[in-house]
Amino acid sequence: MKEMAIVFSIYIAGELFVIGLESDFPGSVVGMLLLLSLLHLGWVKVDHIRMVSSVLLAYMPLFFIPAGVSVMVTYTLMDGFYWQIILITVFSTMIVMSVTALSVQYLVHRERS
Repeated sequence: MKEMAIVFSIYIAGELFVIGLESDFPGSVVGMLLLLSLLHLGWVKVDHIRMVSSVLLAYMPLFFIPAGVSVMVTYTLMDGFYWQIILITVFSTMIVMSVTALSVQYLVHRERS
């Protein structure tokens, strides 16, 4: 329960931050950045959220169902833009994979030295 309270509190803090700034930025993303900052500063330890984060990661595919359903429901809005959407998807995936690979290589190199 304590672990869930920590994660949920950080999520709520991210949502309140976005509401306070009247921003269109997703509060959940702000919450994740806040959690990353708290972990980096050592104010929240990995052991404090290990079990709840493992459960959330195990069920992560379920979180993509609403997005997939939204795409299926609004596919008519994409009519005539299929090639652009495919190109954007391919290139953005390649960029994300490249940045992730470079980040991992950097962190592994930094860890070894």
